[in-house]
Amino acid sequence: MKRMKYSAALLQLSLCAAILIRCAATTPPAPGETMLPEIDVIQVKENSDEALRLAQESKLEVEVVNTKLTELDNKLVMLNDEISSVSLAKIEELENRLSLLIEAYKDLQAQINALEVMPRVRVNKDKSPRKAGPPSFSPSAASAVLPTTPEYNAYESARNAYNAGNIKLSLKLFNEVLAQYPSGKYVDNCHYWIGECHYASGDYAKAIVAFKKVRTFQGSSKSDDAQFKLGRTYYQMGQKASAKKELQKLIDRYPGSEYVKRAKKFLAQMD
Repeated sequence: MKRMKYSAALLQLSLCAAILIRCAATTPPAPGETMLPEIDVIQVKENSDEALRLAQESKLEVEVVNTKLTELDNKLVMLNDEISSVSLAKIEELENRLSLLIEAYKDLQAQINALEVMPRVRVNKDKSPRKAGPPSFSPSAASAVLPTTPEYNAYESARNAYNAGNIKLSLKLFNEVLAQYPSGKYVDNCHYWIGECHYASGDYAKAIVAFKKVRTFQGSSKSDDAQFKLGRTYYQMGQKASAKKELQKLIDRYPGSEYVKRAKKFLAQMD
């Protein structure tokens, strides 16, 4: 009997001890004490691995984007260079076409002036002149003053070849005109266009010789053209001082030239 009572008492003491231990484990920390959180090591490792993977992917994406940006930047630089080259070439082409148009205009103006001063005659069927009646225009008489000479035709063929972009043929034809008509009417013009042919071919030294030759013809209609192209040719050769000097000569010697405005623009760009 006593033994059973003793066992019951031990059981009660065990239960009390278990309850006290559990309460101690779940008892909140005392004021001033910090309770450390529980750490799930496996979860932390998984999170670290995921963060590392994302960082590596982001790095690769950044490298790909930087590579593409570099490629685009290089293409942009190349495109700018191409645009600059095309623009300069186009400017040169337009300048030469303008020279051709100006020269054609001058030829046409000369023809008009010749027609205006040409005497007008009325002709009967029997080809005897009438005493009365207003004068009339005669095509046969007009043809006598229009530039349809063999020299002009040869010169025009050479100029047309240049306008068509056949620089090599044009140079050959202009030299042939000089050889056939060394004292002809279009000698100075031929030297000018020979200079343009050399300029278009990149042979700037020969271009300068030809342009300077034009200046030896007093009263040449191509003097201001040649003076302007001298400045441009020296500029292409990298001789800016000489280019400025020749362009300034154009402004001083030919103040009424259509090239003065462009010469001033080039001078401003070189300063």
